[in-house]
Amino acid sequence: MKNLLYASLVLALTACGDKATEVPANQLASNDFESVEGWMGDNTPPSLTREKAHSGLYAIKVDPSNEFSMGYNNLLGKLSPSRISKLKLHAWVNVPTAGSNVLLITQITDPAKPGTPPIMWNATKLSEQAKTQNKWVEINKEIELPANVMYTNRIQVYLWRPAGSETAFLDDLSIAKVN
Repeated sequence: MKNLLYASLVLALTACGDKATEVPANQLASNDFESVEGWMGDNTPPSLTREKAHSGLYAIKVDPSNEFSMGYNNLLGKLSPSRISKLKLHAWVNVPTAGSNVLLITQITDPAKPGTPPIMWNATKLSEQAKTQNKWVEINKEIELPANVMYTNRIQVYLWRPAGSETAFLDDLSIAKVN
């Protein structure tokens, strides 16, 4: 009986251990915003919120006091050793109304030329992607990158509320390379 108890305990502890999450081979980056809290000290952006989340406790938002959300920002060369010609964005969004003006921005810039227009700028209107309001909705967007994009260019992905007073949320963002 004692051996059965120990075996059950070992089995239970093994089942409670970290479960390996299978990461797709083409995934370049992802964030569920859980790991951001606490890493930025007192400089945690106001767009990181516990108001609503698709998974875990945290998501990012835009609202009347936050025109831009925190987002992803990295050099393309750090994401992939080979040229990226097409990206797929996957996220969960929560938008308030069908006419919401909140955008998911993907842009590529040249850090060697600050102040110049982006090499690529793509705006995805969330209300066109999320057909249901005030509910978490999964969205996917494929974006073709221009031929002149280089590994030294910077990619940025974030929410922007250009007008209006809506609050919109984004969670579980992933960026993948499309072959």
